[in-house]
Amino acid sequence: MINDKDFKDFHYNVLGAKSKVTGDLILSGDTIINSVIEGTIEVEGHGKLVLERGSIVKGKIKAIDLEIFGSVEGEIECSGLLSIRSSAFVQGQIKSGRLVIYPGAIVEMNASSME
Repeated sequence: MINDKDFKDFHYNVLGAKSKVTGDLILSGDTIINSVIEGTIEVEGHGKLVLERGSIVKGKIKAIDLEIFGSVEGEIECSGLLSIRSSAFVQGQIKSGRLVIYPGAIVEMNASSME
């Protein structure tokens, strides 16, 4: 059983299915999104951002590590590892430290590596 202190020390975020957010999100810690987001998503610190199947993001994303299973239209800035999975659709500008595109992914991008 998890106690109150352990729960308060967790640094994670979850946005579930059938949710829609319009605006800018500044998040801390690991984050899982299965929602529609229109705006900017920024993950501060060392948290990993995972965009699940069914997620739709229209806007800018800034994170260290990012794994995309859903759909992204916009600008992505990822200083660590960007993984675009086979179920993903990505369209836009990408700046990343490392980029992995899995077979089956649909990607229309203008990309550059980060220094």
